[in-house]
Amino acid sequence: MLCQNETGVLPGSELFFSTIGSTTRRLFYYINSCGHYYCERGYKIRRGSIENLLLMYIESGTMHVEYEGRSYDAHAGDIILMDCTLPQYYDTPDYVEFFWMHILGVNSFELCDHLTRARGVVHRTVNNEKNAVMIRHLLSEYKNEQPFSDSDHSRILHAILCNLMPDAIPQENAPVDTPARQTAKFIESHLNEDLSLQRLSQIVNLSPSHLIRLFQQEFQHSPHEYVILARMNHAKYLLKTTSKPIKAIAREVGYRTESSFTNAFTEKVGISPRRFREVPLG
Repeated sequence: MLCQNETGVLPGSELFFSTIGSTTRRLFYYINSCGHYYCERGYKIRRGSIENLLLMYIESGTMHVEYEGRSYDAHAGDIILMDCTLPQYYDTPDYVEFFWMHILGVNSFELCDHLTRARGVVHRTVNNEKNAVMIRHLLSEYKNEQPFSDSDHSRILHAILCNLMPDAIPQENAPVDTPARQTAKFIESHLNEDLSLQRLSQIVNLSPSHLIRLFQQEFQHSPHEYVILARMNHAKYLLKTTSKPIKAIAREVGYRTESSFTNAFTEKVGISPRRFREVPLG
């Protein structure tokens, strides 16, 4: 998903959004938004406060950071972790390629505080490359629109944070292409179509009740809830990266009218689509 609208962000950069359900918000670590950016001199973010942690992995180049009265320079292979409820500033003096995530979750601020008090915001550990593999993996799932379970993402995110302390080694298991994942893949690629439970259960040749049970076990959502979240995620992307009218976006993500889309978006995201488009990411 191409990012177009931020100063200093070069073509080829990508950003992704994740709309979070109430169970995930209460129990897990999760990603609110993330991206893979290529930036030239002129890219800079000065931010007062947002309710997220910011995790970055520097792939190449240099990122300059100012945080809590200290200055840092992060280079290729470094990881940056900041509490975004505190004022922060970062820019690139020349060029930088990096992966980034806005994340939240149970005790995430406490863990961030422990890590930054011990090491500052730039982390250079023997485990950084292991973390980089996991970060690239998470971003690739968004890029390739692969279905994932919230519990898997929570496990990986928690491992990344804990792995900034040298005594933790993450373990990864490749996801199996289960009926629930097959259903999720179908949902992600057919957002503007009929995604009723009846149709979805026919796709994977299961009874509706069996599909609901398997889906909830793997994704912590019903198929219906997953459809709504997937539609909201794609709508966020379209609102931020295109100038398409809201009516057209509503149709593209499966809503017959602009008003039904606006009501659903406002209920899930907390602000209207028009307001979401106006609020800057940085």
